[in-house]
Amino acid sequence: MKGAQERYTNEMKDHFGYYAAWQPGVPLQLGDIGVLNGNLFTKISNLNNFTMPFQVRTDTSSNDLEYSSKGAVAITSKLSGTVSPEGSKLAQGDVGFILDFSSENAVYFKADKAMSDLIDDTITIGNKVIDLYGQGKWNKNWVIITELVNTETATIVISSTSNSSLELKATANVQAADIDIADAQFGFKAAFSKGIDTKIIAQNNLTPLFKLQGIKTRIFSSPVFQSKGLTAFDIITPESSRTTHKDSLYFGYISADVRE
Repeated sequence: MKGAQERYTNEMKDHFGYYAAWQPGVPLQLGDIGVLNGNLFTKISNLNNFTMPFQVRTDTSSNDLEYSSKGAVAITSKLSGTVSPEGSKLAQGDVGFILDFSSENAVYFKADKAMSDLIDDTITIGNKVIDLYGQGKWNKNWVIITELVNTETATIVISSTSNSSLELKATANVQAADIDIADAQFGFKAAFSKGIDTKIIAQNNLTPLFKLQGIKTRIFSSPVFQSKGLTAFDIITPESSRTTHKDSLYFGYISADVRE
């Protein structure tokens, strides 16, 4: 499971520039607070529990998103009346998809009508967070979801072995020649599955991707700190954030779990 976690969250971050929810179907909300381990976010609370209301700005346009692990995923569409590949469980009259994975923990991701919601004023939220840290009421390692991608429907499949496959059969009456693996209207069901770790098939209203902000420091991490396994962030305490390091903290986007 750890291998699937790491590959999925790492590849989503590298490709889209967003962190990814794990498990992929876990519902998230704007203002969720959590801790970050590599690219893996674990929720622990929400800004509502700290009496920090915020306004939401909603995207007015949508995009379809698609990704597959490079060189590790082959996807074939099967239309009614066409001959199925040898060994396939799909009959000649069936409509569906065949996904073949050639490596362990390989990822296929397709999301339709993805839109982003954002916290409108992160400056005010950031100032409150830094103030709470100075009072000893906030952990400086906590991060906040300040942008969240919502999808109308999505399909996410992750292999568990290097020879995995998944066959999806449409159960709805399909008239369209151009079928979409993420579209719930086709009623896809697994006709065959081998070596699949995770399969979320045309599921509605997922929140698979997000961006994080948290406390960061302007202090340069010297080689002395690094030789001791420390970062500049480690030397800042709630007390010093109000005095010596008063101007050294700021609230910004987190690109990794190291805050320098």
